[in-house]
Amino acid sequence: MTHGAGRTLVADISSAEKIFESLSAVVDLRALHDCSKLGPPDKLKCLDGTCTEILEEIEMTLQASKSTLIWLSGSPGTGKSAIAHTIASRLKSRSKLAGTFFFSRKHKDMPGITNLDFFAPTLAYQISNDNRNHLAKDSVVRSIKSDPLLLDPGKPLADQIQKLLVEPLQNLQVSWGHSEPKVLVIDAIDACEEGRICELISCLSNLLHQPRIPHLHIVITSRPHHTIDDAFEYIGCEESIHHIALDDVDVTEDIRLLFKHALERSHRNHGLECPELESDDETILCLANRANGRFGTASMMMRFLETRDDMVLRDLNDKINLIKDPGDPYLTSTQISRFYEFVIDSSENPTLGYQHLSTVVNLAEPLAILHLQKLLGEKDLSSILVLLSPIVSVPADGSRPVEFLHIESLRKFLSRHSSSSCAYQLLAQSSLRTMRSSFLRQSGLKDELQRLVALTKIPIEAAPLSDNILMVFLKFCLAQPCNKTIYMATWYHEYAQLGTGTACCALPGVPPCNISEDISKARLALKDFRANPEFRDLHVFEVLSTLQTLPKMLIIVILLAIRHAHPSASHNIKPINAFDDESDMPPALKDFMRYVREGSERNLSSSPALKHACQYWGWYLSRDSTVMDERLRTFLRAFWRDKLLSWFERQWYLEGLESCITILNIAQTIDFNE
Repeated sequence: MTHGAGRTLVADISSAEKIFESLSAVVDLRALHDCSKLGPPDKLKCLDGTCTEILEEIEMTLQASKSTLIWLSGSPGTGKSAIAHTIASRLKSRSKLAGTFFFSRKHKDMPGITNLDFFAPTLAYQISNDNRNHLAKDSVVRSIKSDPLLLDPGKPLADQIQKLLVEPLQNLQVSWGHSEPKVLVIDAIDACEEGRICELISCLSNLLHQPRIPHLHIVITSRPHHTIDDAFEYIGCEESIHHIALDDVDVTEDIRLLFKHALERSHRNHGLECPELESDDETILCLANRANGRFGTASMMMRFLETRDDMVLRDLNDKINLIKDPGDPYLTSTQISRFYEFVIDSSENPTLGYQHLSTVVNLAEPLAILHLQKLLGEKDLSSILVLLSPIVSVPADGSRPVEFLHIESLRKFLSRHSSSSCAYQLLAQSSLRTMRSSFLRQSGLKDELQRLVALTKIPIEAAPLSDNILMVFLKFCLAQPCNKTIYMATWYHEYAQLGTGTACCALPGVPPCNISEDISKARLALKDFRANPEFRDLHVFEVLSTLQTLPKMLIIVILLAIRHAHPSASHNIKPINAFDDESDMPPALKDFMRYVREGSERNLSSSPALKHACQYWGWYLSRDSTVMDERLRTFLRAFWRDKLLSWFERQWYLEGLESCITILNIAQTIDFNE
């Protein structure tokens, strides 16, 4: 094997032996199911007595007379690789295994098992390396001899599969034709290059449908992935695809059986007498609950129980208690830290494990996993957290908040890790990014409020109700079984002062509501607000300055307009007599009501991720530990200049003016300068 210009792989074609040596040189032995580097075979396969129904279904499908692609899908830790190893081992013992390729997510430092560079050569080597398959070997040698660049990763995958798999298999039609079907087992196809997953599935489907090849089945496993769904939909051939979704399989009893055996081994390893254990034992039930239905997590927990090389955690009961409750006051902080370290360091990606946990434990308010992924823009968040289920719970339905077994001890542990220094920074930047992408239209709130300023020039005099624009509006808003009108009448008389005013009648026997308290707080917050001089020319602060100069009664009208336009309001706005018609309101008030109502309806459909971002962006930015680097400052300055008024309008509609002012007071304390 030599390298040509640009590091191109060129096979040595001086002899058949040299050609096959060239093929052997590019084979990635780590992708074979029985590679010793993957670990002891018994640790890789399913425990006897577990996954029996799934294994039986696969075995039955492999007896089909028509070539079939069996797709085993499941979220992280559901046992896909263990099932693939078990099937491959059984098939090999019966001389039915054509070849295997196990992609790896964990070994990113081993490119051969994380991409398709040597996928086809590795399978071709396995098929042709059997002494009984000399016809296949001869075909492979001829193909490489006719094209010395065939083994180079730059060759199209379809060409490699045609020359290295299809043509050799066609030569085996006679010798394999009278035997049982052979099987290719390919694990974790979603771990290869994402941009080539569709290409791989298409090539595998084409392989099954090639003419004149022996009876062949293919078993593949993957996590649920939209690219894979799209690929299968694109290629069609549903009749030749058998899909098994592991997330739909109840594995409760299997997990309990695993822990029963694990506890028995752990007691022996620790030199202890093992008590009689049943699958419904309290400890087994608790451990199974922590595993959250995931074999991968259960396997990690079993290793934690069985290990004896940690002087801090030598006591088996301490380890069991740690899994049950890491906040147990009888456990030392060192023991708790060792438990958290073991769980995270044993995960698929410890770096992301620390980063995601540090971010989620510092949320101002818990969020469901779907909304967390949207807020943080991390599509792998769920797959990382579910494998840490001994310390974090990700509800299966995705609608309930992510929960921690003991958040205080975990937060304390993570605070000493380097990932914690970036947690608030990431949350702040994610909040700003979420709002930037959500606020697509420019706010017109400032212009609408300016039109209302003209109402302050209209005199308030004793007159029929239909001529008094403020009282018409108030009665229009408050036409409901609620005596808010008592408060409105009081405020109205206070506002009119020198005028006689026009009293309004409350419905008798209806208890008062507390809307006056909400408005009083908003007015007090508005009165006390002070803008920093450097920000006074921004639209938001101009709006607040305008509100501060308006008469008290008009402020109340504006606050009521926004409160009553909220689509979630439980009351209906209806006229109560001939005088209470919206047409009696001045155009400025009618336009403002319409603008507010439309804005409220748009914002009510905001995602929980956006609501969280709007409520807590200032809080995240103001944390002492938030690192204000150049990127975050750039984000903040751009948001402050372009999107702040849109945020203010949305927040006012849904959370109230007092909430807006509280957040702005916090935000004004942030140092914008480098």
